[in-house]
Amino acid sequence: MDEPQSADWRVYPFQLVRGDPQLSFPAAEGDHLDCESDTWFIAGELTADSGRRFAFLTIFNKNRPGLGAIVADFYTFALFDLDNGTYGTYTDYDMPPANMQPGVRPKMFTETDHLDMTYDSDAGHVVWRTCRDEQRRLMPYTYDVGLVGTDPAGDAMQLDLNVTPSRAPVPLGGAAYNGKIECFGQPDTYSYFQTGMTITGTLRWGSIEESVTGSAGHVDRQWFPLIANSGGPDGNVRARSHEWRTINLDNGVDLSIWRQFDRTNHNALQPFSGATTSSDDADPEFADDIEVTVTSYVRWPESVSPLVRPPVAARYMPDRHRLTSRMLELDVVGEPLVAAPAHALPIEYMEGPYRYHGTLRGKPVSGFAFYERSLALYRDWELDDVLAAAEPDERELVLEDIAKSRA
Repeated sequence: MDEPQSADWRVYPFQLVRGDPQLSFPAAEGDHLDCESDTWFIAGELTADSGRRFAFLTIFNKNRPGLGAIVADFYTFALFDLDNGTYGTYTDYDMPPANMQPGVRPKMFTETDHLDMTYDSDAGHVVWRTCRDEQRRLMPYTYDVGLVGTDPAGDAMQLDLNVTPSRAPVPLGGAAYNGKIECFGQPDTYSYFQTGMTITGTLRWGSIEESVTGSAGHVDRQWFPLIANSGGPDGNVRARSHEWRTINLDNGVDLSIWRQFDRTNHNALQPFSGATTSSDDADPEFADDIEVTVTSYVRWPESVSPLVRPPVAARYMPDRHRLTSRMLELDVVGEPLVAAPAHALPIEYMEGPYRYHGTLRGKPVSGFAFYERSLALYRDWELDDVLAAAEPDERELVLEDIAKSRA
């Protein structure tokens, strides 16, 4: 007999959305064998005992076309030095044809009824799993996270954390969508997030070794019926792009903000797009009127190569910007803490720490955030927008890139 569902999110089993077994915990945290693509994110801000400030992110991406016939997974880990504005990033792939040789086993292992995940990267063994108590019972939403990697300079990166979100999972879109959205053209994609992080552990990066703690950050989950952003029938993996921000404001309100774009139709905004709130004292809200005004762009660093060859060398990403929403009475400005945080994912992908400041419901707010985007601009009409926002000392380089795009 199945265990009865708890009305308290802090107790397993818990039903996040009534009547939808896809959002029943702890299974929602684990692997979904009926989906070809499953993705786990965790990121946060860290303060060392010495006072130094860091941030981190990790992505576990499981892709099994044909429901397991092909393995096409990857793992990404990045550390950010917030005091110096620098970062290190590492990505390990488990892709054909190398992993199709006889006797080769997948690098990623996942459980289906709860979160217990490992990845055997070239830099070492990686783990993200739910903790257990002395009776071997799962401790809800309490994780041991052990991440390793090597930065571009060859220095080892390692992060060993205990992480506990202090807020309930929130279905993306709140009651308007109940966590079932359209993402990259797939209408039956599921997504939820958690914030209010309590983080403790140890960071090692080259010669640096620090005990760290944190309270800002997020856990985020998406799982897709088919391979995410596969490119569709024509195989154009850059046909759709997105932006995603998770913002932890100092008034206790957290925001998960999605925007998606059709690159084949002049970057037209696509569903699902909007903002979902999380707070201790109110139900989640959804606002579909988020407006973004980009005030600067950053050039993609050619030292970081996506897995899928880019069409041109010169690509630009949105950088500084303003977010507004009448529904939320939101007006904030975002500024990067690390310049051009590019990662070697299948296509152009930047994600890094940001600071936001402005107003929410008429009161001043500020906060820490992660801003992720795959909206790489390189077509001549897109570069016109980049040029319009460029500082005087940047204009010559942008003009050269425009001339090349029109040649």
